[in-house]
Amino acid sequence: MSSTLARNTPFGQLWQLLSPNPSDYGKNFESEIRRLGVLGLQFAAIVAIVIPGANLFITLSIWYFKGEIAFTRLLFNNIENLAVVLIGISALSLSRTSLGQNQPNAVVIGCTIIAETLSTVFTLLHANPATHPPFVISLLILSAVVPVRPVIVALVGAVMIGLNYFLHGLLLESARALTLFTTTFPLAFFTAIVLVCTGLTTIIYHLRVKSYSNFDALQKSQERLQKELAVAGVIQMHSLPRQNPVVPGLSIAGSCISATEVGGDYYDYLGCGNGKFGVLVGDVSGKGTSAALYMSRLQGIVRALQHLHHAPARLLTAVNDLIHGAIEKTSFITLTYAVFDLDKKRVTLSRAGHNATLYFQNDDYHFLIPHGLGLGLTSRELFESGLEEVSLKLNPDEILLFYTDGLIEARNLNGEEFGEDRLVELVAAHRMLDAKALNQKILDEVKKFVGFARQYDDMTVLVAKVE
Repeated sequence: MSSTLARNTPFGQLWQLLSPNPSDYGKNFESEIRRLGVLGLQFAAIVAIVIPGANLFITLSIWYFKGEIAFTRLLFNNIENLAVVLIGISALSLSRTSLGQNQPNAVVIGCTIIAETLSTVFTLLHANPATHPPFVISLLILSAVVPVRPVIVALVGAVMIGLNYFLHGLLLESARALTLFTTTFPLAFFTAIVLVCTGLTTIIYHLRVKSYSNFDALQKSQERLQKELAVAGVIQMHSLPRQNPVVPGLSIAGSCISATEVGGDYYDYLGCGNGKFGVLVGDVSGKGTSAALYMSRLQGIVRALQHLHHAPARLLTAVNDLIHGAIEKTSFITLTYAVFDLDKKRVTLSRAGHNATLYFQNDDYHFLIPHGLGLGLTSRELFESGLEEVSLKLNPDEILLFYTDGLIEARNLNGEEFGEDRLVELVAAHRMLDAKALNQKILDEVKKFVGFARQYDDMTVLVAKVE
């Protein structure tokens, strides 16, 4: 069952239900198992309704055209089919309304009891000694699935046994026949089933009580954590630029969308003085709380060093000196830093392991990928020796697009990535827009492409357009 197609078939889902593998579901293991349980119950319920229902329909059709037997006799002959349909209706009602809840379903209980009664009548009419299958099925549904107390299962089982005795005794005429029935009636079997189902209900009931208590405590803990993460998310978003800067000769707009309440993407604007303006776009490996903490730490370091190091390569080297050894060995940070010299109409940028910068020049485009290792991976000597600085002459209407991998790796429901090619085509088609409008257009198109698929990574995009 390795392929997606095999897992999505009814038999594949049944196999997952009988032999679940937590790695197939990740963090959603319990919810997926519950979903498969509901699907399995619904599948069995539909089969229980359709097959005997079709049999009953065919029988009625034959009777309608031929009319060889009386209608009452036809109904008596199909009581068993009706009983199975009622059990199917009870299972379907259970799967759609009360599976996993703490209140019994009246439809399930009522249909089960009626089905047992009809099955008993059917076996009596055919001179059978007892109704084994419906008795067992009814009690198992009642004990294993419907959330009732053990004493109710015991009482229902006793009522079912008494109902069998009463109906058999009512239809038997002589005391001798009643004595014969009493000796052949499987009272030990029925009593054993009642005791087994009562014991099963006792175990399940206590597990439900314990599970409900644990779930209640877990839910309160999750609600508290959710509130704290929401507050942390608001604080983090406020630490990012609240509005786009007004820079003469340059149109700039940036946006960041976190995959969770807090994220590890980072962008910022730095005023360098003397007609220079800097932009940064970074990404902390991973996502969630740890990435957000490293992002906040990076932001503080950069803002503390910006007045000491105006050249991109020197600033990145100084940041690496403070980051290296101060974060986990499995974590690192990628960053692109560009400084616009508006007086000289030039831009100088360095890249520390980050995504390429998309550079649109007239009808042509380039991916700027200067050499550079991620922050925190190596010591100063190796980092500085592998760091490259690129300087370009700026002309009107040229565009520099900075982004994180969450943008180009955004996937739709088919698992297809948005990709750099789509990004290039999108910017080429709307390059006449200003930075803010182009920024919003990119985000809108990515959301449209992704559709209802889940966002797995933070997305950041920053557009700088020469006016």
